[in-house]
Amino acid sequence: MLLIKNKKSRFSLQATIILIVVCSTLVSLIASMFLIRHYVVEQEYRHTKDKISVVADIVAQEDGIVQALENRESTVDVQALTMGITDITQVDFVVVVDTDMLRLSHPDANVIGKPFSNPADIQEALDGKKHFSIKKGILGEGIRYFVPVYSSSGEIIGVVCVGLTMKTINLDIKNAQNTIFIGILLGLTVGVIGAIFLAKKIKKVLFGLEPIEIAEAMREKELVENEITESIIAIDQQKRLMLINKEAYQLVAKIDDTLQLKIKEPIPTVLYDLFFSEVFIQQDRLMNQTISANSLDLIANMSPIYAENEFNGAVVTFRDESDMSQLIHQLSGTEQYIDSLRAQTHEFMNKMQVIMGMIELGQYQEVSVFIQHLHSNYKAEVGYITDKIKTPAIAGFLLGKVNEANEQGIKFIINDKSFLPNLPIDDNSHFLLQILGNIINNAFDAVKGVELKEVTLLLTYDNEGEIVMMSVTDTGPGIAKEIQDKIFEKKFSTKAEQRGYGLYLVKKSVTARDGIIDVSIDDTGRTHFYVEFPIIKGSEDTK
Repeated sequence: MLLIKNKKSRFSLQATIILIVVCSTLVSLIASMFLIRHYVVEQEYRHTKDKISVVADIVAQEDGIVQALENRESTVDVQALTMGITDITQVDFVVVVDTDMLRLSHPDANVIGKPFSNPADIQEALDGKKHFSIKKGILGEGIRYFVPVYSSSGEIIGVVCVGLTMKTINLDIKNAQNTIFIGILLGLTVGVIGAIFLAKKIKKVLFGLEPIEIAEAMREKELVENEITESIIAIDQQKRLMLINKEAYQLVAKIDDTLQLKIKEPIPTVLYDLFFSEVFIQQDRLMNQTISANSLDLIANMSPIYAENEFNGAVVTFRDESDMSQLIHQLSGTEQYIDSLRAQTHEFMNKMQVIMGMIELGQYQEVSVFIQHLHSNYKAEVGYITDKIKTPAIAGFLLGKVNEANEQGIKFIINDKSFLPNLPIDDNSHFLLQILGNIINNAFDAVKGVELKEVTLLLTYDNEGEIVMMSVTDTGPGIAKEIQDKIFEKKFSTKAEQRGYGLYLVKKSVTARDGIIDVSIDDTGRTHFYVEFPIIKGSEDTK
């Protein structure tokens, strides 16, 4: 096991997350800015060329320009026309040049009538070639487009030059970049806000703990789990292993040393069937279950795991049965049976002392009457039960219930027709104890608030079909018809809170054994619970 030194980080988890997210966002935005800027520049140049070429083509075909070049008219009309076009099309200059390379129009009126500053570009256009040129002119460096002007007869009579200066182009690029910069600032702001929100969200998910604190908590959790003497195994809803401690590894190895258990991996089917299949079906606690595997007897407690009221898996804690022999005796009814017999023995010893005293006093007739009275009581209680109920665990359990009923002022009657053979201490007797205990306890509770407190049990066994049948009748207030169908529902109870599982589990367990459970109310208002279920062979010491 690795020991973790408690060193505090220079930055908190929240600060680290914010810093990483902000830096990542900033780098991404800066890279995007350069890429977008390059794209914007290219688009601006392309847009400029498209714009000036379209304007130049239109001007070259303008009738007023063609007529002025053909007739050598005054440049005033040409200047007025081109300046109007310049204002409308938002270009920097529209220059008309005749075949002598003299300007007929220009934004600077002082250069009208003077030779064009770049005669090579004019000459190329006079040769009939449209072309772009990036050169410095009177207005400064710019992009220009040259188009020859044709007369009505098809002769070249001049050239039109339309352009935008680099100053104008750069200003447009700058405006576009300002928009990009604003977008970057907005993106960075959103990134910072998102980083803060993300950091707080992660911090909340981690219960406000720093990574080093989580590591320490995990280490402490592992230490505690491995020091617990009970074995612990937990799986999620997909049957993947979530938790297992050292004790569980050791006991699982005794069950099957070939089993491979890895966190986040599906649990072997044999372990799922042993520990988790029932709790996955019932999605409720199963306490003190006896399990046998590979000649190993275990006592297990299974509990479902719920997260926000949704079933999320299950956890089982289990120990070797040999470490819990006292609990096993209690579960089987042996302890209760022994306690009952011990109490009866103590009572008879007291009676024997009375008999000896009466003999010493010579009261022989009274001794005979007293012995007959004792014999009658024995037959009515212990002898009566053990004669009819041959399974010691069940007989001991019923003796305990008789004593409990006497203490509560309840008349607990075991029907004369009751009979149960000697069943082995296995799943069947355990199951019968659970059913009897639940239904008899409910009957005792039902009669507590009434004047006539009477509970009757009829317990029989069909040898041919190997079926256990029981009927419990009480003189309680009865069960309203509208809730008779609901008493077997999960969490339904007419008692205090935290109850409502007993009859639900009884019905589910009986039904799982292909048994029958029914409740009815007779004409006198007495409640009858009837249960029957078959004996399952080969179920010794299993759950």
